[in-house]
Amino acid sequence: MFELMAVLAVLLVLVGSVCGIVAMVQLSGVRQQLAMLAMQLQPTADNNASAQVTKAAVTSDTEPAIKPVMKAASADTITAEIITPLSVNLRATTTIDMTLAPASRSVQQAGSQAELQAPANWLGWLERQLIDRGMVWLGGLALAFGGIFLVRHSLDAGWFSPTLRIVSGVAMGLLLVAGSEWLHRKRLFSQALDNYIPAALASAGFITLYAALLMAYQFYQLLPAGLTFALLALVALSASWFSLRQGSILAVIGIVGAYAVPLLVNTGSNNLLALLLYVGVITSSSVLVEQRVRRPWLWYLPMAAHCLWLLAALGSAAPGQVWLLWLALLLSMVLLVWLPRIGWRGQRLRLASVPLAHWWPPLREHGLGAVLLLLSVCCLWQFNNPISYIALVALITLLYLMALSDGRSELWLWAGGGLALCWAALNPIQPPSLLEPLLDWFSGSLLQTQLLLLLLCAPLLVRVWLANRLQWSAVLAVLPVLLLGLSYHLASAAVQQQLQPAWMLFAALLVMLQALLAHRTSLAALAFIHSAGANFALTFCFALYLQAAALTVAIAVQLVLMSLLSFKARLPLPAWLVKGLLALILLRLTLAPLTGSYEGITMLGLHWSLVVYPLTLGCLLTGWWLWRGSALQAVLEGACLHLLAVFISVQTQYWLNAQVLDFNQLNFTTMVVHSFNWLLLALVYQWRSYQAGALQRLYRLAAGVLLVLAGLLQLQLNTSLNPFFSDQALGRWPLLNLLLFLWGLPALLCYLLARLGAKQQVVNRYQPGGYYLAAGLALLFLIGSVRHFWQGPGINLALASSNAEHYSYSLVFLVLAVLVVVLAELRRLAKLRKAGFALLFAVVLKVFIFDLNELSGLLRAASFIGLGLSLVLLSALFQRLQHQQPAVTAPEAGSVS
Repeated sequence: MFELMAVLAVLLVLVGSVCGIVAMVQLSGVRQQLAMLAMQLQPTADNNASAQVTKAAVTSDTEPAIKPVMKAASADTITAEIITPLSVNLRATTTIDMTLAPASRSVQQAGSQAELQAPANWLGWLERQLIDRGMVWLGGLALAFGGIFLVRHSLDAGWFSPTLRIVSGVAMGLLLVAGSEWLHRKRLFSQALDNYIPAALASAGFITLYAALLMAYQFYQLLPAGLTFALLALVALSASWFSLRQGSILAVIGIVGAYAVPLLVNTGSNNLLALLLYVGVITSSSVLVEQRVRRPWLWYLPMAAHCLWLLAALGSAAPGQVWLLWLALLLSMVLLVWLPRIGWRGQRLRLASVPLAHWWPPLREHGLGAVLLLLSVCCLWQFNNPISYIALVALITLLYLMALSDGRSELWLWAGGGLALCWAALNPIQPPSLLEPLLDWFSGSLLQTQLLLLLLCAPLLVRVWLANRLQWSAVLAVLPVLLLGLSYHLASAAVQQQLQPAWMLFAALLVMLQALLAHRTSLAALAFIHSAGANFALTFCFALYLQAAALTVAIAVQLVLMSLLSFKARLPLPAWLVKGLLALILLRLTLAPLTGSYEGITMLGLHWSLVVYPLTLGCLLTGWWLWRGSALQAVLEGACLHLLAVFISVQTQYWLNAQVLDFNQLNFTTMVVHSFNWLLLALVYQWRSYQAGALQRLYRLAAGVLLVLAGLLQLQLNTSLNPFFSDQALGRWPLLNLLLFLWGLPALLCYLLARLGAKQQVVNRYQPGGYYLAAGLALLFLIGSVRHFWQGPGINLALASSNAEHYSYSLVFLVLAVLVVVLAELRRLAKLRKAGFALLFAVVLKVFIFDLNELSGLLRAASFIGLGLSLVLLSALFQRLQHQQPAVTAPEAGSVS
């Protein structure tokens, strides 16, 4: 008896809450209907008010103009007066004031009135939203939690048996769903609330059903796993299809619940086929619901869940179940990507060509297809067997059909080629066994590669049928050669020797095919594509018989041939293609000396670097001449400068390191020459940047990189390898030795680097640091040269110095100081004059302190005599310059006046 009373009490509370919510919503509906009626009557009241006010303005009598308004408002439209009398009177009053008051006063009143009405309108909108939607959904959420808490409280209090508890929860959920449908059919509420209240009740009901069934399965084991799985799926599908009548929120609940069922209920069967069938049914149902509800955002939720379940199946599948995964991927590609684009009956076929500009932005089907292709690559990588190969061929064929039937989806052509290249990368052609000296051309990976090559040549049929579909011609020109090159590159040396004649034959056939197609077409674009494809295949033929270093030369020749073909056919060559080829050439020739991949290769009896770099540089210079007057000329000029810089560095390392091109073996001599080379090239790049236009930043970046490299070498050369503190062989010739490249010429280059941009009046960021660095390097060069003159190849300070050497320092720096002071006075450079006097003061200190004590005899006398004569002559020179200065400036002053 107590259990029955408790159940009745709980039901009374729930029914009372439902009735309260219904009453509240009905009251809000009445209010909304009154507001709508007032809005309908408002234009009539406004028209009457404006007519009366206009009449009052004409008669210049304000008082009679107000009375008709009040009369009209109180006679026939009493309902409107009860609802909105204030708004009518305010409008009338505002109109009267605008006719009588000045314009400034009317503007101020209008502004203040708008400021008062804005918060009221916003608060009214918020209140209406809370009443119309927020309270309804809060009520539905409360009902859902009420159903859950009912079951939970029954567990804690022990009111019912487990069976009765679950039955009460299921009954509660069914009552809420049935009530929502009854309310939806009766349409007891306003038009704005017809969907919100039934949808809220239905959502609460379905959530309650979920909770009850899960408790029956997990807590009490009242239901077997299979039956629970089926019931939960039924609830989820019912919620999805209820969304067709009561709103999209039920679709979200149904979709999330349906895809979560396999996670919540584990049947323990590990049946991959059943799981994939279940996911397929749920996805199909979700797509149909999305098409009926017409909510585009609802499409992404089931697609994301579908892909996640495919990924989970991929991670848990056994090798014997790989056919199920491929079948699911193929069906997903057909049903979710292809058919939505062309229609279930093919009524939206688009065989016409679509320009590349219309490919962007990509469609949602394209994004889903890309995810499915990524899953296909993962499946191919995990299960690399004949079944995967057959499925891959079927997928590439499907991608061809998708690209053929939709002109905007021709990107699938390149995706199919990418899948073929992925397979070739995962399955390199195996070397022959000892029992089979020759490769078996009709089995294994070699046969599969040939079949893929034939498949990649299938676009030839579309090229003959639809000549205006240029993407098919481009695929035919590029992808077969890429497959041949990748399979040949990944094969071992023994396999390459046997593949070489066959691959050469295939490439020659491609050359003839492309040449024939280019000759027989009348479209300039097609002729260019096929001619470029013929050149591409011909380059591959050369690469088969040329060594790795010669392949770069072949690519450079290809660039020149394509440029000539472009000018001959009068068809613009894409700039990105030229830049891509240049980047490939420069990347190969820049990294080859660093990695040592070409070491040991000779061409024409010479080291490869002596042949490849000049030939490639000649090709780039030819391209620079061909593209003169265009934007690509600057790009090719920069490529030539970079290649020249690399060539100089390579040859320096090669000839100074016993003809071994190894940048890991750097000694004092090679570091000195590299530092000078990189500093010189940095100066050239910086100079070219002032005339490069759009490539200015690129040139300056290259100059900065070279300066950093030269600076790092100079740092090591002036610390651990400094010839003043270590034994370094500098050469026997005075001035013409390594000191000239270590300090002399770098000083000149730093000075020129700081002087750049003076004519262009551009700010040079290397000023005044370049001048200071040049002065420091010049001083080191003078000191080192004087010491080298007396000491020979080594200038280590540990070696003893003679008196003649000490006198030489005084003489050299005295002459230098005088020249600096004179030059500064002639050029009127105050800072340089100060530097000259500082140097002269240092010479005086040396003479009076060091030479007076260390020198003797004739050398001491000569030192003082030379210093004295220099000072006297310098003084006389200053006096003469001061006398000449007014004579020079006077005419200038007169001319100015």
